[in-house]
Amino acid sequence: MYQTKNILALALIGMTAMTNAQVAEDTELYKTLKSKDSLLFDAAFNRCDIDTMESLFTEDFEFYHDRGGFTDGREEFLKPTRENCEKRDSSAPPYSKRILIDGSLEVYPLHKDGKLYGAIQHGVHRFEFLNDKNEYQKGDIAKFTHVWMLVDGVWKIKRELSYDHHLMESVEPNEAITVSEEILDTYEGNYTSVQVGTVQIKKDNGTLLLVTEKMQATLFAKTADTFFMKERPVQFKFIVSDNGGVEKMQIIENDKVVDEAQRE
Repeated sequence: MYQTKNILALALIGMTAMTNAQVAEDTELYKTLKSKDSLLFDAAFNRCDIDTMESLFTEDFEFYHDRGGFTDGREEFLKPTRENCEKRDSSAPPYSKRILIDGSLEVYPLHKDGKLYGAIQHGVHRFEFLNDKNEYQKGDIAKFTHVWMLVDGVWKIKRELSYDHHLMESVEPNEAITVSEEILDTYEGNYTSVQVGTVQIKKDNGTLLLVTEKMQATLFAKTADTFFMKERPVQFKFIVSDNGGVEKMQIIENDKVVDEAQRE
């Protein structure tokens, strides 16, 4: 969970072309690892294909889960899956489903001396589970990070992190409203964050554009003084001082203020 004063910087990473470490979706690397991601979770959730799962992990694979703890080694990780698959009725529908959130997948290549040796894959996925009526119901939504390594020319996961699990129902989609140009005018200007430095707010065709030295993001109005990003569950609230001017911008995640940028 991004419970950190550095949320503003973290939330904006990889969101625009200005962030050049992330590969584009039409690159071979992105498409290959997206296919591997799909293959992995299909084998785990839909087909109980242990052999395929085993082929996608290094022997010294490590798994970090914010609820299930730490698992050391590929065999230790696969053991409960093997046991569950042995008990599973192959004619019955899968007990759970994994759904990758559209647009969330990001891939960052890893190089040494100019040679590609691995990649970091990050994304958001959600889960559904069968209830007592044999109907799928919403479960958790969570972030995941895979560290892929090229082992003898084959892509394998060496480290996996699964974190920020919370109920899907707790995430309410934001709907953008229209606010007047006069209101948007009051928010334009430069703000200073200890973590990020100078943050510039500009008007942009009925929305606000947030710009830092390395990245930018479009902010949509949720209310007259609170804006949100569509790419991340982060909100930005403009605070008015006693004299009527905007004095700062609060960055909010999970209903908590995690950073502030003072108006210059």
